[in-house]
Amino acid sequence: MNADIRHAIGSGIAAVGALLIAGPASAAVRLEQLIEARDLVCDFYSVDDWAAAEARFALRDRADMLMVIENIRSDPETARVIHSRAAGKRGLHRYVGETGVHFVEDQHDSVVVTTLLACEDWKQKRGREVCARYSAQNAWHFDKSVHLDPDKAFRNLAASAYRGVCEPWDPN
Repeated sequence: MNADIRHAIGSGIAAVGALLIAGPASAAVRLEQLIEARDLVCDFYSVDDWAAAEARFALRDRADMLMVIENIRSDPETARVIHSRAAGKRGLHRYVGETGVHFVEDQHDSVVVTTLLACEDWKQKRGREVCARYSAQNAWHFDKSVHLDPDKAFRNLAASAYRGVCEPWDPN
């Protein structure tokens, strides 16, 4: 294994370790920053753990699913999604919970839920710190109770989700 790959894997493991130690409260997703970012681009990987997802992202490995969440506004019903698993844009419902910010796409009798869990990387923008990368999960399931209690649905189904990251479309 060459030094670049070892460094990328080590950095990914360190980032995930820091996230786990910091916990969700200190790295919470700030809704006002999502609204300011307006659009997110996400890479998701079909892996069993966060270290593998972070290592694949650090190496810029080909994602198993690409997604764009656009038009994030203060109104929780304005966001839309387009991703590499289906054609066309679809509307999203947004819920803010203890486990993160949940974007829910209804698909007949099922739902696709993308949850932004925490901020992994910060940068300076106009004299203040803003999130530059969010850890995220994406799961397709039949638990429509996500509209009533998104945190409970997330806790029940998080293990079977794609893992990845979302970044503001326009980093500036």
